[in-house]
Amino acid sequence: MTVFLKLLRMAFLTLSNIILNPIFWIAIFLVYIQYRRINKMRIQILGKNNQSARTMTMRSTIAGIIGGIAGTIVMRFIGITIHIKDFYYVLPLAIVLMLINIRYICFSYSGGLLCLFSLAFGFLHLDVSGMMAIVAVLHLIESILIYFDGYKDALPIFLKDKKYGVIGGFYLQRFWPIPFIVPFPMQMATVVAALGYGDISLGNVPKDKCKVSAKRLLLYSTILLLLSILSTKIYIFKWIAAIFSPVGHEYLIIYGQKEEKRKTPLFRRHSRGVTVLDVNKDGVGERMGIKRGDVIVRMNSYWINHQEELEAILKENPQYIWMQVIDKGGKINTFTYKDYQRGINSLDIVIVPIDIQFVFDIQNTSCILKKITNGIKNKFSKKKNM
Repeated sequence: MTVFLKLLRMAFLTLSNIILNPIFWIAIFLVYIQYRRINKMRIQILGKNNQSARTMTMRSTIAGIIGGIAGTIVMRFIGITIHIKDFYYVLPLAIVLMLINIRYICFSYSGGLLCLFSLAFGFLHLDVSGMMAIVAVLHLIESILIYFDGYKDALPIFLKDKKYGVIGGFYLQRFWPIPFIVPFPMQMATVVAALGYGDISLGNVPKDKCKVSAKRLLLYSTILLLLSILSTKIYIFKWIAAIFSPVGHEYLIIYGQKEEKRKTPLFRRHSRGVTVLDVNKDGVGERMGIKRGDVIVRMNSYWINHQEELEAILKENPQYIWMQVIDKGGKINTFTYKDYQRGINSLDIVIVPIDIQFVFDIQNTSCILKKITNGIKNKFSKKKNM
């Protein structure tokens, strides 16, 4: 009971310190901006948006607070202590790095680079072991967040493949403000971290992709934590931990992206039927039981090979429909749905088309600085043409 009360008191202390911390609200605002950017892309790709940036931010914030409380407990258990000045530069550098690539908002990059700078030049005099231990614990928490939250609000995208033509996929982009209490010498203080998860899913559904990514990140965080502990005893491991922090994290991202490109795309056109890329929440398709990756081959006795054929049947506003669908495992399922009052004019799903005008560019999307530069160039070119 005593341990439980201590944990409860620690959770309450963390929560009360969070609410009063202005940096935490700045982190929430940055997360909100990113979700607004993603929603603009959703409109550009799909022509509509059924997500709210405010709701997405709120969900991420709640998940981040829970993660922060868990991280606080882990840090207290391990006995991590650092100096408060060590965190004066981490979040500002993370924001600067975010302009180069969205995923660089993660502390593995800013924390690792600052530690390397401190080791090389003796400037800042950071507690490298403590900093790397905190980064490790943060990624331990992030691996859990990715497993349970990383696949939510995945953005459907379209790419062009040399072999399969237009293929579908998902752009996974989640951000979490992570507030936690860190014991400093002679005091306790609230530290706010920002974690970002960015990936693409082409060969599998987002949930399965996130499970794989989470397990790999858990391994990464465990190795980094062990290196940080060793660095308190052996000096060379300070360098190893500081290098491993950004390099190891970047390797996980690049390896995951290359792995996806090597896989046979799940969301591609087949010899018959149309492939479902996404299913809108609470829509007709979801209520019928249609899932991502399903291939619709028949509807109301008509064979379906093009999206236009599907739309032609629904234009008649039928009161009853039945479909034959092949799932990603090759099993044939039959689904039915009826609405005798209003009829059915949409399945509320996203189909992989034969051709598409807007093709997703992950490089241009990930780099805010490049996007700003291109925007300025476009404005100048328009003025010259006028």
